[in-house]
Amino acid sequence: MKLKIFTVCVLNCLLILATAIVNAVELTKAVRLDYREFEESVEPYKVTYTVTSDFIRIDDESDNSGFIVFDIKQNKIFSVSHFDKSILVIAEYPVDDFKPDFKFDIEYQAIDDAPKISGKIVYSYRAKTITSVSSETCMDIQLVPGLLPEVTQSLQSFQKLISGQHVANLQKTPEEFRTPCYLIDLVYNKGDYYSMGLPVAEWHSNGKMRQLLNFEETEVDTSIFKIPGEYRQYSLQ
Repeated sequence: MKLKIFTVCVLNCLLILATAIVNAVELTKAVRLDYREFEESVEPYKVTYTVTSDFIRIDDESDNSGFIVFDIKQNKIFSVSHFDKSILVIAEYPVDDFKPDFKFDIEYQAIDDAPKISGKIVYSYRAKTITSVSSETCMDIQLVPGLLPEVTQSLQSFQKLISGQHVANLQKTPEEFRTPCYLIDLVYNKGDYYSMGLPVAEWHSNGKMRQLLNFEETEVDTSIFKIPGEYRQYSLQ
């Protein structure tokens, strides 16, 4: 009888241990950035970037139908849609240096009257197209040099993949829409500004804007970066 009780106790302990292993949470250090994004005819919404040394996860507060994961080591973006159980995979697309047949200029200077962020000066980055009679601003970005450099490096890598995707599909865009600002801002925008600092406010030529609300160091469960294995994967190439 005692042997039977002992055996039952051992089995229960093993079951508890196995359950604990299955349910174990693996944490990793991360930086969480919350942005408020603005689009025409759309209520402002919050987008959260969770950045680790291996991944970026992007969550849109206004849309629970999916999320985006950038696998830094694989250099691939996975856009997950719960609606149709699919995943758009964006891989690296080789892009030559942009050599437009029009002039453009980059203005980069300190904003003297802007409040400092984490003790650092805010700078203005503007990309403009130039003609003989006028200039047009294509993107206007306020950023902070030296703030979260590892994060900005990962965000720039993400933007390079997005740019490559747009270049790969450029021929699908009607010629009349391929304006100088469209090309500079929405196609060949490889996020060069990230090498100058972390954006805290952005304006783009398609009317989109975003503002940094908060950033913090934290720990997250690594499972948030897992891609649903049963979802269909596809690409646009």
